[in-house]
Amino acid sequence: MRFRYLLIILLCILSISGLWAQGKDFLFSLAVPGFSQVMNGKSHGYVMMAAEAALIGTSLYLSSEADLLMDESYSYALKFAELNPADYDTEFLKNLGKYNSSGFDADGYNAMIRREAQAIFSDSPDSMQIYIEDHSYGEDQYWRWESAGRRADYNRMRNNSVDLESYGKLVVGVMILNHLVSGMDVLISHSQKRRTQLSMGIHRNAPMLKLTLRF
Repeated sequence: MRFRYLLIILLCILSISGLWAQGKDFLFSLAVPGFSQVMNGKSHGYVMMAAEAALIGTSLYLSSEADLLMDESYSYALKFAELNPADYDTEFLKNLGKYNSSGFDADGYNAMIRREAQAIFSDSPDSMQIYIEDHSYGEDQYWRWESAGRRADYNRMRNNSVDLESYGKLVVGVMILNHLVSGMDVLISHSQKRRTQLSMGIHRNAPMLKLTLRF
C-alpha cells in the first residue's frame, strides 16, 4: 500500500514538472514571440521574432512622425496665426483650427460663445455676460489666422498627425496578436506531444494514475 502511494506521488511530481516546462515555454513565447520556438529548434520562431522587431520599429517610427507633425503644426500657428507661445491643451488646439480668430468677429471663437450665451440666457443679460466671461478666450490666448488657407494647412498637419497615431495603435494591436499567436503555438505543440501519454483510471477496483494531458 505504501509503495502505491509513493508511486502516485512520483507520478504527480512528474506531471507537475511537465506542466511547469510547458508553462515556462508558454510564458517565454508570450513575452518574446518566437523565443521558445527557436529554443526548441522550430524555424518559424525566427519569423515571429522578425515580425516583432519590424512591428516595434514601425510603431516607434509612426509615434515619432506623429509627434513631429504635431510640433510642426504648433510652430506653424505661431508663425501664421499670431499665436503666443504657451502650453495649450488639446481642446484649445482644436478650436485654433476651427475658427479664424479667438475674438468676437464674424468667424471668431468668442463670437460663437456670445451666440450660445444669447440663445441660452436670452432673458437674463447678467447671466449672459457671466457665461461669456467664463467660456471665452482672453488676450493671453489670442490668435488670428493670416488666411483660410493657412488655417487649412494647420488642420491638415494635425489630421495627418492623428492618422499616424491611429496607425500606431493598429500596429500595437498586431503586436499583441503576434504575442498571443506565439503563445498558442507553444500550447498546441506541447498538446500534440502529450496526446499518447498515460491517464488516470481504475484497474480491478484499484486506483491507478495514468498521466494523460490533452488540450
